[in-house]
Amino acid sequence: MTVPGRRLLGYLLLPICIAEASAPSRVILRYVDFGKDIAEDLYVQVVAADRAGNLFNVGRVTFISGRQAFRVIKTDINGNTLASFDLNNNEGQNSVFAAATDPQGNLIITGFANTADFPLVSPLFPSAKIPGVFVMKLDSQLHSIMFSTLLSANNTTGAVATDASGNIYIAGGTSSANFPITPGAYQTKPPGLNATYGGQNSYAFLTEISPNGDRLLYSTYFGGDSVFCMGGSSCLFQAAHTFATALALAPSGAIVMAGDTISTDLPVTPGTLATSCNGSTDLSPGFIAEFAPNGARLKWSTCLNPTGSPIPFSPPIWIQSIALDTAENVLVAGGAAAGGFPTTPGVVQPTFVQNSQLPWAGFIAKLNSTGARLLWSTYFGQSVTSMAVDPLGTVTVTGYSDPNLLPPGLNVPRLGLAYVARFSGDGTTLENLYVGPENSTGAAIVLTAAGTFVAEGPFGSLWIESAASGPSLLGAASAASGPPTRLISPTELMSLYGIGIGPQTSLAGRVENGAFTASLGGYQVLFDGVAAPLLYAGPTQINTIVPHELRGQDYTHLQIVGPAGTIDGPTLALRPARPEIFQNSQTGLAAALNEDGSINSPENPAKPGSIVSIFVTGYGTRWSDGQVVTDASRGNLFPAVILAEPIGNSLEVLYAVDAPGLVAGVSQINFRLPKPLPTFRNYGTYRTYDFELQVGDAISRAAEVAVHQ
Repeated sequence: MTVPGRRLLGYLLLPICIAEASAPSRVILRYVDFGKDIAEDLYVQVVAADRAGNLFNVGRVTFISGRQAFRVIKTDINGNTLASFDLNNNEGQNSVFAAATDPQGNLIITGFANTADFPLVSPLFPSAKIPGVFVMKLDSQLHSIMFSTLLSANNTTGAVATDASGNIYIAGGTSSANFPITPGAYQTKPPGLNATYGGQNSYAFLTEISPNGDRLLYSTYFGGDSVFCMGGSSCLFQAAHTFATALALAPSGAIVMAGDTISTDLPVTPGTLATSCNGSTDLSPGFIAEFAPNGARLKWSTCLNPTGSPIPFSPPIWIQSIALDTAENVLVAGGAAAGGFPTTPGVVQPTFVQNSQLPWAGFIAKLNSTGARLLWSTYFGQSVTSMAVDPLGTVTVTGYSDPNLLPPGLNVPRLGLAYVARFSGDGTTLENLYVGPENSTGAAIVLTAAGTFVAEGPFGSLWIESAASGPSLLGAASAASGPPTRLISPTELMSLYGIGIGPQTSLAGRVENGAFTASLGGYQVLFDGVAAPLLYAGPTQINTIVPHELRGQDYTHLQIVGPAGTIDGPTLALRPARPEIFQNSQTGLAAALNEDGSINSPENPAKPGSIVSIFVTGYGTRWSDGQVVTDASRGNLFPAVILAEPIGNSLEVLYAVDAPGLVAGVSQINFRLPKPLPTFRNYGTYRTYDFELQVGDAISRAAEVAVHQ
């Protein structure tokens, strides 16, 4: 078959063309160091901060051996590792859902335990058996488990918080009749079978235990038993469900709990924003409830109901974060709020922006301290995952969104699907907005003592805001595909994203003596001081190649040097290989060629049994840095394995070398499709076929090609 030239990959190596904008403050990119003993990045599930501003990152790691664990990593505000702790997670059966710190800086995590070797230390309920909700306390230096206990089975936690005395509050949902409830609690009747439809009802719960985990101070159910169903056989075994997802503790000692419910008889108090919850089996409103300091009395409770009648399959109003201002007004934020969510005039985004692919939106709402009034409420993008409020009432949030669905204005480059935004205290002004590559932020956000933010992405990337103005580096990722990551490999093509990181006028790479130069417009990218070849440099994106000289190192430090000074970037971890498959941005499929040399697409699928060509980076090369490959005489450093469905199947690889006519670091792999194909994802005239590339121990993210029926 014909060896392709630049015509397929030329546009894939070009940047997202976005106008430059000035930023009011600088954002510094850092990564949490998860260690050299893992096969892939840790997936951060929860983040907590202590009073000194240190971060506790709790997430799942997979070791080179294949064993899994929950790793807790304590870092300072700049991402430097201070301590770590591992909790075995055999077969991925244990889950961590929430974390918080106490006044002494100790860490409390809660989740679901489902393995026989789960560690129980001084358990509060010795008779409780796995599986069930656990509460674990680790000392501030992550040396040991101070206590670890189970609550009961058939329940899930959603939030944890601590008060000034170190008492621990846990909230979630349960269908258990044996959940530990204290005498005199607000609601002691357990959930039972639904009287109308026969399913098992579930309630939210609010539980308080002592700082040492040796006493149950208070525990109550909170839920209702009635639910509306549209009718028909789909109502069989339906039930009422209420689940708590967020907790906040007021200086007065009051406990504010929020979540979602489909119950139509959830206890709601008179005089509040909504005196009933208009839920159904197809719609779950958000609820907010405030309890007195001892938890025995409900001060007020209300629901965030969408306007209009419930419709089938309406997105829920899912509250993911809660905060209180200095007047104990309540702010909630979340996602999946469709049209009809209650908003107020004059806010940043008062109307629902319809999106054909995902018919929901993010939201932020502020209620007064008695739940009687909506002070302000706005849609925002597609999802708000975490929120923080400073003493002046300014609200800072992070989340994910199609950048086109974020409010216009501020002349901000829209560099991807993750963002941090800052609102005025009345919700009428969007003061700051940063938009970066997918997963570069969005998992959690905390505020420093200076009022700046630290936001974290699910793979451990940190956006650290500085009060000083200047360029912001927001992401570093494979130029082929995948989210930003701290893992790179020598000769991998990388894309750096940010604001003001390169020359104001975009410049394409320059070839001299057969190789791309290491300087464009006075800008260079350095890895441990080694200048890397540049393929493109512009104000919001730089495409570069990791120097081969780093081979054999464990880490490297990234810097961008320009006429105005140096942008000090993150420290990245090195792997021998880290393959990623180039994507066709127009089709969402792999950037692949069919056997006749034409571009693979839904309109031009490959034939079963034919040969397709894909293009990858992070595979290694025997050519010099930045050199344009002139022939296919030098094989790659590692053998290529194409993994495909059914699981464990490998395909015949006919060709795996540096792609002639392209820069060293881009490899071409030709493999043969099976005939016949497995039957799945049928789109009428074509079907898609999934595959991955394995190089040594490293496996790429999955990609697809279109194949004839």
